[in-house]
Amino acid sequence: MKGERIKWFSLIFLFAIGLSIGGVAYAPGTSVNVDPEQNTANPCETFSINITVIDVVDMYSWAVKVRFDGNVLKVTSVTEGPFLMGQPGGTYFIKKIYTHYIDCACTTLGAYPGVSGSGVLMTVTFHVKEAGKCALDVYDDILLDSTLTAITHTTADGYFYTSAAANLVKKSAWPAYHHFVISKHGVNQTLYGKVANVGPIDLYVKVEFDLVRDDGYVATVVTDVVTLTPGTEMDLAAIFGPLTALDKGRYGVDASCWYSCYGAYWTQGEKIKPFSFAVVA
Repeated sequence: MKGERIKWFSLIFLFAIGLSIGGVAYAPGTSVNVDPEQNTANPCETFSINITVIDVVDMYSWAVKVRFDGNVLKVTSVTEGPFLMGQPGGTYFIKKIYTHYIDCACTTLGAYPGVSGSGVLMTVTFHVKEAGKCALDVYDDILLDSTLTAITHTTADGYFYTSAAANLVKKSAWPAYHHFVISKHGVNQTLYGKVANVGPIDLYVKVEFDLVRDDGYVATVVTDVVTLTPGTEMDLAAIFGPLTALDKGRYGVDASCWYSCYGAYWTQGEKIKPFSFAVVA
């Protein structure tokens, strides 16, 4: 373990020296990408992405971090790609796996020229923990050539989503009364949202209503949680109240559907339905 730490710090030191002394090598068209860019799987399934380099010249070492939503995904393996593996002295590859990101680096061993062209730097395999979506964000990426000069490049992130999802149906949400009169309608205003499970698995579903009154007052009310089978639609309701004369005013509302496979972590649906209503005494 001590030797592993020494190698890791030495590798980071190598990158720091390259950035501070070696300068910058300009390489138009060079990029570090997530491949494939779009990825989908459902809870309990796995999928893999490659982190690739495109059109690089004389690359000797690299370091990359990839950020993701640890509530939705868990990294199960990270393996070195073949791009630098053919070097005569071999390579040293190191990986650090955390809940929400990975931190990886690789360097050529020995005084050899770098590698040019395009290829895979590493392969990352994820286990899907929960229904949801997130970016696969490449950041803090460094490429060094054989003179320890930083190679300028662009990055292209990826994206993950489960086909398991729920949403408002045609952005359908509304109040029981657009003009709510406390003396006539009572003290509770009911807010409705129509939701659907788009499949292919059962999901926990709820609707959240975020309210803003014209004087800046903010409130949130949420429906009960229901379990929907694939293809099922349902009207859900939440109570805003009890209301008094102090609650008079016009309210703007944003309604959104939230879904979960296990009920521990919630993802917001794509559709948000705005509507409004007024409360008078």
